Amino acid sequence: MRGLVKVDRFFGIKSQPLRNVPVVAPSIIAVTSGIKTLLWQGDTLTFNRSNWLLASSNEKLTFVNEPFQQQFNSVQISFLSSPSEHILQQSITAGKETDSMLASPCIEVTDGLNFAFSQLLSMSEYHLSQSVQQLYLDAFYQQLSEAGGLPSLFGHHQLTLRDKVSRYVAADPARNHSIDNVCGHFAMSQATFMRHLSKEHTSFRVILAEVRMLHAIGVMQSSYSRNGAQLSQLELAICCGYQSETRFSQRFKHQFGISLKEYKQTLNE
Repeated sequence: MRGLVKVDRFFGIKSQPLRNVPVVAPSIIAVTSGIKTLLWQGDTLTFNRSNWLLASSNEKLTFVNEPFQQQFNSVQISFLSSPSEHILQQSITAGKETDSMLASPCIEVTDGLNFAFSQLLSMSEYHLSQSVQQLYLDAFYQQLSEAGGLPSLFGHHQLTLRDKVSRYVAADPARNHSIDNVCGHFAMSQATFMRHLSKEHTSFRVILAEVRMLHAIGVMQSSYSRNGAQLSQLELAICCGYQSETRFSQRFKHQFGISLKEYKQTLNE
């Protein structure tokens, strides 16, 4: 049964500078230990336990995760189902009166938001029907809308082709995703497929690489959190759909501005 939210947890024991981190689905990032410093429109924003980072899909985030007492922790909830039309329209109407709230991806955490957020975290641990999940989600969206934060997540609630392709390949990043197979999945000719992505200022190759690089971080994080074991560079490359560890490591450095070795060093001594 498909979950309507995806929960990822991140940690580090050393400073983690990352650039151009793609956002595949609208997400909220909550820092629970340490500080996240985000470069945003020429300014620097700081996130800790008192505020959340709201990121809409197709954004690329450049930030530094700074540990406190040798520990950085955060949780990211990615939303795979949009709010109802009623909640969206309500939020858009309210947003027109408070445009200044939409300029920043930061929202102060309230007791109500914390409660609704904790319910989503709990929900993700159970095999609930999509109808039940949507009820929990709409309750959270309503709470976020009343706090003025919903438009920052769903500035455009229509899924773009980039959104659809990202989510499709993210379901199995290691698979040999050829452009022909993906075009077939979306019932589009290759020319039409490429033309639509070009209008969205991207390409299939870029989307696939971004999804696989995100997956690489997720694999490293989960392997360390489970047993502290390190996958070899070749094992990690294969998990992410690459046969060449050299090409894989080059792509990682190009995407995030930090090498695989440097990133691994932020996870353990």
